[in-house]
Formats: sequence, structure tokens, C-alpha cells
Amino acid sequence: MADVFYYVSNIEVSNSVSCGLKLSEWGEKEVRVEGITRNCIRALLNPKDDIDKYKSDNFKCLRLDIKLRHCFVADSMLYRAGEENPEVMELYNESIVPAENYVFGTYRIPECLITSTVLSDQIEVLDKRIDLPILYDNSEDLYETNLIENYREEYGNFNDIMLYTFNLRLVEEGKVSMINDEKNGIAIFKNNRSKNIFTVKIPTLE
Repeated sequence: MADVFYYVSNIEVSNSVSCGLKLSEWGEKEVRVEGITRNCIRALLNPKDDIDKYKSDNFKCLRLDIKLRHCFVADSMLYRAGEENPEVMELYNESIVPAENYVFGTYRIPECLITSTVLSDQIEVLDKRIDLPILYDNSEDLYETNLIENYREEYGNFNDIMLYTFNLRLVEEGKVSMINDEKNGIAIFKNNRSKNIFTVKIPTLE
């Protein structure tokens, strides 16, 4: 079984808990799952993956207990971009995997695609005070942390790469001034507002 999360408006809570979520009524998108076009209810792996609804007083979060054979995970960021780009939509379709095979942190904002009606005995209202997952705060933070750590393993100087690249962008925006000391491999940056000066090693990708 997979624990996933779904938001409904306050006025829909009672009916959702007592009657369940019928796929024909609550399905939000049709996607190709295992070669078959299926109607799907779109749920979340973490309640904070929709932070606006999480903070809103107008919605309640439901915890859904879904059988794994009816639960798939996909990269929702690819779906957004794919609505305007068929090539990216194909990448989205390729991202769909059975929930049991998904590795947490693989997608920036994963979505859980439920391919069946959710019965009432599979639903309970989440109590955010005691029921929140504690493994990670939200999927996007976990994704970014994993991505950065992977690059740090591949490039030992990745911190320098990040700092140098970020400050180059600030230079382009006129917020920072830069002097390159090519001989010593150092970039000297000066914040144009605070006048603070700091140095960063000029990185290589070797």
C-alpha cells in the first residue's frame, strides 16, 4: 500500500470521506500508463508539495491508502512544460513509474497518479499536528539536496562553481563588480550596495 495525499475544499470533506473519490468524478488527467491511456486522480507524495493549499484554511488534506498496483509516480514539472512542447510531454510519459519503483528525490515535484476509485475506508483526514511525514519537509527540497550532493560527488569544487556562477549573474544585473586575477585563479567580487568584498576561486570542470 502507498500513503499519498489529496486536497479537497472544506465543503467536500464530509462527502469525500463517507463516499470516497470516484475516478469518473475526481479524475483530473488522462495519461498513458503502461501503454494504456487511463483517467487518473492526481495526488501528492507529501502534503507540503502544494504549499498554498497546505497553508490555506479553505482546504483539508486527505491521507489516501492506495494499493500499489493502482499507484504510479510521474514528474509533474515535465507535464507543465509538455503542455506546450510535445517532445517534453514524451519525456513526461517516460517518467511514469510504478510507485513501488520510485526513489524519493528523483523528481522535483512528483505527482502520484491513482488509476482507480478511492473507497471511503481508504481515506482519512490528515491531522497536520501529528500525522505529517518526518522523512523530508517537501519533495522539492529533497530533490534539490540530492541534485547538489550528486554534483558535489562528481565535482569536488562544486561549491566554487556555484558561487562563481551565481556571482557572475549578479555582475550581469549590475549588483556586483568583479575583478579577475587569472594568474592566481581568483575572482574578486564587490557588492555595489554594501561594498563588501569577497573572493572566489575561478573554477574549472576538470
